[in-house]
Amino acid sequence: MGMADVVVLVIYFIGVAATGFWVGRRERSTHDFFLGGREQHWLIVGLSIVATEVSALTFLIVPGRSFHENCWYLQLYAGAFVGRLLIVYLLLPAFYGSNVTTVYEYLGIRFGPWTRMTASLMFFASRIIGSGIRLLAASLALAMIFDWPLVWVVLGVAGLVTAYSSFGGIKSIIWTDALQAVVFMVAALATIIYLFVSIPGSFTDNVDEAMKLGRLRVMHWGLDFNNDRLFWVLAIHAIVQNMAALGTDQDLTQRMLTCPDLKRGQRSLIFNAIVGFPIVCMFLLIGAMMYVYAQFESTALAQQPADEVFAYFIGHVMTPGIGLKGLLIAGVVAAAMSSLDSALGALSSTAVTDYYRLYIKRDATAGHYLSAARWFSVGFGGLLASIALAFAGSKDLLTDAFGWVSVMFGGVLGVFLLGTLTRGRGNDRINCFVMVTSAIGLAALKSIQEHVGVIYVAWPWWVVIGCAWTLGLGACANTKKPHMSEATEV
Repeated sequence: MGMADVVVLVIYFIGVAATGFWVGRRERSTHDFFLGGREQHWLIVGLSIVATEVSALTFLIVPGRSFHENCWYLQLYAGAFVGRLLIVYLLLPAFYGSNVTTVYEYLGIRFGPWTRMTASLMFFASRIIGSGIRLLAASLALAMIFDWPLVWVVLGVAGLVTAYSSFGGIKSIIWTDALQAVVFMVAALATIIYLFVSIPGSFTDNVDEAMKLGRLRVMHWGLDFNNDRLFWVLAIHAIVQNMAALGTDQDLTQRMLTCPDLKRGQRSLIFNAIVGFPIVCMFLLIGAMMYVYAQFESTALAQQPADEVFAYFIGHVMTPGIGLKGLLIAGVVAAAMSSLDSALGALSSTAVTDYYRLYIKRDATAGHYLSAARWFSVGFGGLLASIALAFAGSKDLLTDAFGWVSVMFGGVLGVFLLGTLTRGRGNDRINCFVMVTSAIGLAALKSIQEHVGVIYVAWPWWVVIGCAWTLGLGACANTKKPHMSEATEV
């Protein structure tokens, strides 16, 4: 790296650290630490959700997909938009109406403690694995760019994020994530400009070449149920997956609950839905144009695997000394930090609200719970670093991330839909049973497909199957009278 690149990186780290510690300097209770006093602006919240969604997997691995294949990934966005709208008008009103700190509190109020506990445990499992994989993706890139040992990169990134997350809580997370969203969007746009300037020919010539090479193809049609590149398969998956990820996962839903009221919480997610589309387009265009660049300038680039090609481009192809390499490295770090800090905030809030306060220390002071939340953040930071290192041998991080969270997400979403779509009391223990059997069944299916191969169901259907199983069986056990009296019991 040149001096300009180093200066950009130093400015980035100073800006993130200063923002995180400044906005989080007055935390006095878990209400502040977990919900930001419910006074956060919807625009900042919307940007922070963008930052968490655009993890290192999107920043680094999505360009690799369009580099080696095409822009099929964009088909997910049609379903993603619909899924967000369903959250806005179906799930968020239930959460705000129940005045909850975590979304799993709503399940306790609606059904009872067994449903609440099971859903939160499944959140722990999905979030710890998913965020660990995202941390690994960014750390692999940084290790490749700087030729550093992977273990030290993982520990360094995790340690930095844990420091400001455990200090300032959700306010630090939201504001630093908003800053990081701006950083990686600027980095993506600058990369596109760099590629078009570097490739011989005009803008239209380069786009035409990418189209001729098949890298800008988006739509894939057909009737094959198990083709995970078809539009209708991915659209159905994305509707369910996005409802689960943004509507039942405390990691992302916690942001919306920091807004002063339902209307502004809804506005933050609608803003996110609109902004997300051009961001995904930018990262796919980066991959497509890198492929065109490789035809003219870099044969070594074409030989890199999908999960590593963009990191290789940043580290070994991009011109150093003009500040752009430093900006892109800052973008990689921003994508990693924005995913990791939100995971720590969600995990600690769920641990304290749904377990520690209920079963370990019921009547402690606000200061005690705040201290416990910070220690939980530190503990989860270490755990996520361990998970990242455990997946270091993975050959396909994107599929691993989608696969593992799909095993857990579907069953949890089914119970939330049961609570919002039906009016009966439900059955607390049956809900627990169907969520657990959903996860066990899908995990078994995943294992059989990987090691035995006698059956195959494409990964986009896993979350749909889990949701249908839980919602269907839970509805069969429903009773006529609604049950809304568990707030004091749990």
